[in-house]
Amino acid sequence: MSIVRKILYSIIRFFAKIIFTIFYRDHGAFHRENFPKDDGTPILFIAAPHGNFLMDAITIFVACPRNMYFLSAKANFNYPIFGTIITILGCIPVTRPQDAERINGDGLVKVIDEGKKVTGEGLGKVLQVGDTLYVEFERPNDNEMLKEASGTVEEIINDDLVRIKEPGMKWLTKGRRKGKFRRLVEYGNVFIRVERGNTMKTLEGLNFIPKSVTQSVSRSWDRLSSSPGKLPFPINDDQPDEIVVCPQNPEATERTPLLNASESSSYHKTQSSSRPTSTYKPNFPSVPDIPTTYSYIHMPPHSEVYSAVYNHFSKSQCVAIFPEGTSHDNEHMLSLKYGCAVMSLGYLASKEPDAFGKERKLKIVPCGLNFFNRHRFRSRVFVDVGQPIEIEQRLVDLYRSGGEGKRQACQELLKTIQTSLTELTVNAPDYNTLLFFKTASRLYRENLPSELSFSKKLALLRKIAKKYTANTPPTDEARKLKYEVVMYIQKLRSHRLSPPHMSTTPVSLFLYLPLLVILFILTMPGLILFSPIGLIAKYVGKKQGENAMLYDDNSLAITRWPGRDVIATWKMMSGLVLFITFDIIYSIIMVHFIKKCNLYEFHGRKDIFILGFCIFAFFWTVIAYATILLWERLCWVGKRTWVGVWSLFNPRERKSLTSWRNELTIRVCRWVDNGE
Repeated sequence: MSIVRKILYSIIRFFAKIIFTIFYRDHGAFHRENFPKDDGTPILFIAAPHGNFLMDAITIFVACPRNMYFLSAKANFNYPIFGTIITILGCIPVTRPQDAERINGDGLVKVIDEGKKVTGEGLGKVLQVGDTLYVEFERPNDNEMLKEASGTVEEIINDDLVRIKEPGMKWLTKGRRKGKFRRLVEYGNVFIRVERGNTMKTLEGLNFIPKSVTQSVSRSWDRLSSSPGKLPFPINDDQPDEIVVCPQNPEATERTPLLNASESSSYHKTQSSSRPTSTYKPNFPSVPDIPTTYSYIHMPPHSEVYSAVYNHFSKSQCVAIFPEGTSHDNEHMLSLKYGCAVMSLGYLASKEPDAFGKERKLKIVPCGLNFFNRHRFRSRVFVDVGQPIEIEQRLVDLYRSGGEGKRQACQELLKTIQTSLTELTVNAPDYNTLLFFKTASRLYRENLPSELSFSKKLALLRKIAKKYTANTPPTDEARKLKYEVVMYIQKLRSHRLSPPHMSTTPVSLFLYLPLLVILFILTMPGLILFSPIGLIAKYVGKKQGENAMLYDDNSLAITRWPGRDVIATWKMMSGLVLFITFDIIYSIIMVHFIKKCNLYEFHGRKDIFILGFCIFAFFWTVIAYATILLWERLCWVGKRTWVGVWSLFNPRERKSLTSWRNELTIRVCRWVDNGE
C-alpha cells in the first residue's frame, strides 16, 4: 500500500468510526487479543453472519486494527462515490452471476424430459457447464410481458442437447418486458438486429435491404429465434415455488408470499398465534415443450479473483471475506461457500515462495457479527474475534493431490470455519426462537445479584441458544417454555409494553412525568431542525428493503424478507447525504444572519469561509448529535412513563403479568441451570 493510499485509508477509517459511533448506540469488539500481531503472516478475516449488507463491512473495518482488503461485488465499483471509496481502499472486485452480462441466443430451443433437458440447434456449442439458461414465453392475452423459466447447465450431452441441474427448469416469479429483447437475424454476410414487435412488413419497408434478403429472413424466421413460444396456460407471478408461512411472525419466515402494504397489515392481524407453521407448494405447471427463444449467462471464472487474493497474501496483507456469499435476512448463518477454503488451501498449496522469498504461511481469523435490532438506528453491534485457525499441513497435501482429495480438504477446512463461526454467533431457526433466546436471557439475569457486562450477556445468550438447539427436535420442556415465553412477549406487545420497563410502578410517575416534560422541551428545537432527515431516511430504508426482495426483477430473494439486511445501510447513506445537505443550508443561513445583524466583524471572504466551516463542521454536528442523545433518552423515559400510566389504570392485569413473569423467571433459571 502506497503512502498516499495509506493516508487516504486512514482518513476514510477516521470518518467511518465517527459515522459508526453516531449510528450505533453501543458497539465494540470482544477478545481483541485474538487479532494477530503484524509479524509478516497474511490474514484471511472471515466474518458471518452477513445480515446487514454494507454495515457488516464497516463493522469489521472499524473494529480491526489491521489494514485489510475486502472482496466486493464488481457492480459496486460502478457507483460514483461509493465506487471511488472502495477503489481507494483497494477492494478486490468479484463478478457475481447476477452481475454477468446476459446474452441473447440465436435460434429456438425446446425444454424436454420434464424440464431436465433442453434441446436446440447448436445449443451445446454455445453453452458451458455452469451457465444459467433462460427460456422465454409469451403469456396468453399479454402483449407486454414475457414469462421466463431458468436452470443451470449441468452437462453438455452433444452439440444440440444439454442437461439441466436438478430440479430442472423452474419458472421465475417475475416477467420481463418484450421491448428489452432483441435478436440478431443473419443472412449471408448481412446482419439485421430485430426488436420484438417488428414485422416482416417493417423489414420490407427498409428500401436499402434487398427483397431476396427479406424473403430469406421470412423463411428462416423461426430458426433464427425471432419470436418466443406462446404459453397455452396462465402462470401466477405473485408467489414462489415453495411457501412457508409462520402466522406468529410472517415477515421473518424463510419464504413468504409477496404482499402489498395493505394486504400485509391485514394478513398479520388476522393470523392466530396458536396455529403451527404450514408449508405448501402451489401447483405450477411444468415448462412446456414448445419451441421458444432463449438467453444465457456465462459464469465468469474465479481465477482472476483468486489470483488477486494470492497476490495480497504473498505481500503479507490482510483480506476480509463474507463466506456466505450474499447478505440475508435470516436469524442464522447460511451455508458457507467453498471460496474461502479454496483461497486458503490454494495459496498454501503453491510451492513458490511469497513476495519476500519466504515460505508461504496463512492464518484464518473468524469474526462473529452480533447485531441487535440490526435494521434500527441507534441499535447495538459487537464483533467477537475467535482464535486464529492454523491450517494443517495434512489438508494442504490433500488439496495438492487434486480430485477427490482436493474436495475433501476443502470440506474439512470449511467445516472447521463453520464450527468456529457458530461458536461466535447466535443462531436461531426463526424469529420466534431468537425472541425466546433474548427474553430467556433477560429473565435469567433478573435473578442474578449484579448486572453482567455485555460480553457476559452475549455469552449467556449463546449458552441458551446452544442448549435449546442441542437436541433436534428440542425437548418437550424447551418447546413448552419457548411457547410460554413468546406468548408472554406477545401479551406485553399487545399493550405496547416491553420487558425492560416492566419494573416501573405508578409511584415512579412522580419522577418520570417531570423528566419527560423537561426532555421534550430540550429536544424540540433540534427535532424541528433535523426530524426530516430521520423520517426520509426511514422511508428510504423501508423502500430499499422492499426492493431488495426482488433485486434482479426475476427471482424471489428468499433470504431477504422483509429486506432488513439492507435497511440499515440505506438509512445510514441517505441520512449522511441529507445531514450534509441540511448542514450546508443551515450554515449558510446562520452566516448570513450573523453578517446581517453585525454580530461579528468580517475582514474579507476568508473570515466568512472560516466561520462558515466551523459552524458546518462543529456547531450543527454537535447540535444534531445532542438531539439524537436527547431523543434517545426521551424515548426511554416515555416508555417507562407509559408503563406507569398503564399500570395505574390496569392494576389487576399488571399483577397478573408480574406473576407470570416471576413464574417464567423460575422456570427459565431451572431450565438453563439444569445439567450444569
